[in-house]
Amino acid sequence: MTAEVTPELYGIIEEKGIAEVSPQERHGNPKAVFGLWMAANIEFATLTTGALATGWLGLSFSAALLAIVIANVLGGLVLAFFSTFGVDYGRPQMIQGANWFGELGNKLPSLLNFFGGFSWFAVNTIAGAYALQYFFGGSLIIGVVALSLVQVAIAFFGHDLIQTAEKYLVYFLTLAFLALTVVAVQHLGLSVPENVKAEAAVGGFSGAFILTVSIMVGYMVGWIPYSSDYTRYLRTETGAAGVKKTVFSYAFLGSVISTVWIEALGALLGAAVSFTKPSDLFTTWMPDWFKVPFLIAVILGTISANIINIYSATLSALAAANFITNYENFLLVLGYWTMPWIAITLLCHVTDRVSRLPVSAAFIAWVGAIAVSWPFYNQALYVGPVAAKFPQIGDSTFIVSFVAGALFYLLLSKPAKAA
Repeated sequence: MTAEVTPELYGIIEEKGIAEVSPQERHGNPKAVFGLWMAANIEFATLTTGALATGWLGLSFSAALLAIVIANVLGGLVLAFFSTFGVDYGRPQMIQGANWFGELGNKLPSLLNFFGGFSWFAVNTIAGAYALQYFFGGSLIIGVVALSLVQVAIAFFGHDLIQTAEKYLVYFLTLAFLALTVVAVQHLGLSVPENVKAEAAVGGFSGAFILTVSIMVGYMVGWIPYSSDYTRYLRTETGAAGVKKTVFSYAFLGSVISTVWIEALGALLGAAVSFTKPSDLFTTWMPDWFKVPFLIAVILGTISANIINIYSATLSALAAANFITNYENFLLVLGYWTMPWIAITLLCHVTDRVSRLPVSAAFIAWVGAIAVSWPFYNQALYVGPVAAKFPQIGDSTFIVSFVAGALFYLLLSKPAKAA
C-alpha cells in the first residue's frame, strides 16, 4: 500500500476518525453533497415536521408554505456555507470548534451535538417504526430494534459507505415521494384553510407562523453541526475556491429542495387528518398499490437520515409517548443551543479576532447567549416570561440567541492585529 492510498479509499471501514484528512487521502466529487442532503431529507420525519404547521399549529397551506420556504432558505444558506469548512480544515465540524471555543470549552457543544445526533436517530427510528406498525401491526419496540440494527451496521463502516448508500437511496426516495405528492395533490388539492382555533392556542396567526418558522429552522440547523463531516475528504488540487463554490451550491440546492418539498407535502397531509402521531399521515385514501412502495420508502428514508446521525454522534433517546409534542419540543430545544453556536462559529471563521478575556470569548459568548434567550422560550416544557406575555411572537428564541451570540462575541473579542 502506497502513501497515496489509505484503507478508507477502498470504501470498506473508515479508519480516519477525527484526525485531519491529508491531501493524499482526499477523494470524491463535491457534487455528491447534493444527493447526500436530498436523501437525508426525503424521509418520514421531514414529512412529519411539515405536518406540524397545519395539523398542529393550524396554518393554512399557503401560510405554511411561506414559513417553510423562509426557514429552509435561511437555514440552507448557513448549512451550505458551513459545508465549505470541511474543504478548508479537513476535519469534522465539531472538532474544528476547538480552535475557537478552546479544548475544554468545545467539549460542551460537542456533547450537546452528541446527544442531538442520537436524539435524531431516535426520532427518525420511531417515525419509521410507526410506519411498520401501521402496516404490519405488532410492537413498536420490535420495529425500533429492527431499524436500529440496519442503520448501525451501515454507519459502522463510515464515510464512504454512507456516501454510496445516499447516492443510490436518493433515486428510489425521490420517485416514491413524487408519487405520493401527485396522489395527495389530486386527492386534496392545494387549498387548505387555516384552523383559527388551533392558531388561537399559540397566540393567533402570528404566533403559529413564527412557531412554524422556528420549528423548521430547528430542523434545518440540526444538520449544520454535521455539515463538514461529509466534505472534509474532497480533493482540492484543482483549486479549493472552486471546490468550495461547488460544495456551497450543491449543498444548498440539495438541502432546500428536499426540505421545502417534503415539508410542504407534510403540511398538505397534516391538514387532512387527525394528527397525533406520524402514522396518522398514512391516510385511508392512499391507493392500495402505493402502500407497499411507500412503506419501503419510509424505511429507506429512515435509514438515509439516520446513518448520518449515527456517524456524526453516539447515544441518546427520545420517548415514543406523546410523539408530536415531544418532537416539536425537540426541534425547538435543538435550536436553542445551535443558533448562537452558528453565529459565533461564523464570526470565528470569517474574522481574525482574539479574546479580551483569559478564557475563550467564543465559549463565554455562547453560554451568555443561551442564558439571555430563555425568556423567549415557548414550548410545552417551558414558556418564558416574554413569550407568555406576548404569545403572538411565538418562539423567537432562534433570532434572539443568534443575535446575542454574535454581539457577545464581538464585545468579548478584538481584532488580532490590535492584540
